[in-house]
Amino acid sequence: MRLKTLIRPREPTEFPNWLFPTLDVQFDAISKSFWMYYKADTPPCYTLQTINDIIDVRESLRALYSANGPENFQVRYFVMASKRSGIFNLGGDLETFAESLRTGSRSTFRRYGHAAIDGLYGLLQGFGLPIVTLALVQGDALGGGLEAAMAEDFLIAERSAKLGVPEVAFNTFPGMGAASTLTRRMGAAWAEEVMMSGKVFTGAEMHAHGLIDVLAPDGEGVASTLRWIEGGDKRFADLRAIAQSRRVCLPITYEELIAVNDEWGRCCNSVEPADIRHMERLVAAQKRKVGAVTGTKDQ
Repeated sequence: MRLKTLIRPREPTEFPNWLFPTLDVQFDAISKSFWMYYKADTPPCYTLQTINDIIDVRESLRALYSANGPENFQVRYFVMASKRSGIFNLGGDLETFAESLRTGSRSTFRRYGHAAIDGLYGLLQGFGLPIVTLALVQGDALGGGLEAAMAEDFLIAERSAKLGVPEVAFNTFPGMGAASTLTRRMGAAWAEEVMMSGKVFTGAEMHAHGLIDVLAPDGEGVASTLRWIEGGDKRFADLRAIAQSRRVCLPITYEELIAVNDEWGRCCNSVEPADIRHMERLVAAQKRKVGAVTGTKDQ
């Protein structure tokens, strides 16, 4: 049974001036691309608020499609990106995880995990809309950050971007889709190597291994993305056909994602106190990194 999520789609008549607590959105009429950015002044991880905002973006675009119909739907491309310098997204909300483990709140992992899978599955299905989805990674995309990026139809990354799933460091595993998406994109053996090693790779390294569709020069991610989708109706039709073919040939079901996520929850609830302390150290390191980027200090 799917988790009931409170959904607040924005009014189609207000497009593209939609507001979300943790996300900025923009529409480029020339390329017909809708850009969803993680805000620079919000947590660099997937809080429940961020997950709910992504779901609200999905439902807002669906409402826009229903209101305008196929002939007048303005959006062809959906692009996930970040406005935080040096950081795409650092993944799961480790601060909440650590607190939940210390207090014995097992239900937190199920609630959080199922909400995340709801959002992720929508991305994997292209929101059920006639669009092409892209992720533009500039900076660090770790854990759930990389999992969300891999849920898009195509992945664009700058050369020195950092990508990986480091959950093995605190004796868990990536439970938000990496097992499914990495296996389908890179093959089972290499996917297991990425997950079990916990290694962080550069964009250039991941491009060489086939995970990245487009490798952009540092600082030119947005320009490279816009150039890559140029070509009008023909280019859009070609990319859309490729994306749809991947879904047919290598389907990822909601049930598959939930089964892995539930196993992740059980794994998290069995970690040792030393693993919880490591999570907390990572949270502190994340805050220092964000402070260094923004010029602020953690209080």
